[in-house]
Amino acid sequence: MDIIHSFLLGIVQGLTEFLPISSSAHLVLVPKILKVKSELLNSLTFDVVLHAGTLMAVSIYYFKKIKNFIIAFFSGIFNEEKRKILEFKLSFFLFVATIPAFLAGYFFNEYAENTFRSPLLIAIIFILFALFLLIADKKKGFFKDIEHITLKEAVIIGCFQALAIMPGVSRSGITITAALLLGFKRDSSAEFSFLLSVPVIFGAFIFKIKDAFKLVTNDNFLIFLVGFFSSFIAGFIAIFFLINFVKKNSYLPFVVYRILLGVVIIFLFFKGII
Repeated sequence: MDIIHSFLLGIVQGLTEFLPISSSAHLVLVPKILKVKSELLNSLTFDVVLHAGTLMAVSIYYFKKIKNFIIAFFSGIFNEEKRKILEFKLSFFLFVATIPAFLAGYFFNEYAENTFRSPLLIAIIFILFALFLLIADKKKGFFKDIEHITLKEAVIIGCFQALAIMPGVSRSGITITAALLLGFKRDSSAEFSFLLSVPVIFGAFIFKIKDAFKLVTNDNFLIFLVGFFSSFIAGFIAIFFLINFVKKNSYLPFVVYRILLGVVIIFLFFKGII
């Protein structure tokens, strides 16, 4: 049964990490709904493995851009001329936009883990931030591509991203909302959000990995492997789907999903099911 639950949780993580519906909230709620009792599947180690899967998904999808950004960033540090190229500017802006999330994680992660995990609170956050996404998506004047982002706009999006420390907010959802409010195209908003996820997920992975893999043994290795690959595959599909979907469609289906799920969670909470 653990392998089946590992597969399902990997799918949940992969899809919800990149769709604007909150992976952290789903990983709190889905084990409760599935009645996952396994200490292993509720462990920090398993969480790290699932995030490693989504990290690999976004890294492969944007491999060429990420490679160019890394080369441009380190080249530009030591060369004034290379600091003038677009790739350096974007890589520097992504670096700066990541700082608020790291500060929030460093100072408030333990507080958020213990305080914001109530299903009722998650449901309220789900609905509230769905309305913010709806307002942003209804805004007129989506005209800017990612290449036209300014340092100020990158910092604003980064500050919004820091709010995702609360389960239910959605890291991708809040960064997409911020980008839409700043006038970026729907697909450019999603792309910047996905690129911004790389240093955040990588940083969280490095921060947690030190103690995480002490639980990995020959007996449970397959369980972790299934979770990793299901998270990777689902994450890759989610990125491809969202980028292509929002080129012609709005974010309304995700707004509706968040509101409906929030209502269902409130119902289940007061029924004593979760």
